[in-house]
Amino acid sequence: MILLKLKIMILVFFAIFFVMSANFKYLFATPSDINSFNLSKGYVHGKIALFLATDSSDNQTSVSIESSGHKINYAPLLSAISYSSLQQGYDFLNGIKGEGSFGFQLPVSSALPGEKNYSPLVHLNFIKWNENVIPRLLVSSEEIEQAYLIGEIQIIRTNTIINSPVMVK
Repeated sequence: MILLKLKIMILVFFAIFFVMSANFKYLFATPSDINSFNLSKGYVHGKIALFLATDSSDNQTSVSIESSGHKINYAPLLSAISYSSLQQGYDFLNGIKGEGSFGFQLPVSSALPGEKNYSPLVHLNFIKWNENVIPRLLVSSEEIEQAYLIGEIQIIRTNTIINSPVMVK
């Protein structure tokens, strides 16, 4: 019985030692060991969501997103992705001042993970308010579509695809 307990204690000791040695570097991580990414905010279905942009099919877009704090990969093959595999993203060129890419309201995306039309690959569209229209906050793709149909905004389609998954809490 004592021999069995001794064997178990030795096995437990080696198991703990193995786990500790394999993960030792994580026990004493320094700030230089930790990667951080800037998440961007945007609207989906009227609520704020967080996005992580990693790649863009357009080099200029990659460079402009990089200025927000982390490197974005230029990935020209993204432009070969079928349109049906993309969700829509909208960035505002004018209108209500805010925290968006161009100093106006936050961008809008069309779907969340788990929804039928969700894709982490976003087809970038620009929104421009027409003259003689009082801009208002648009917080869903449905509101954008309605504003377009009644002539309040222009949707400027681009060929830019961004890999920008929604980060769900």
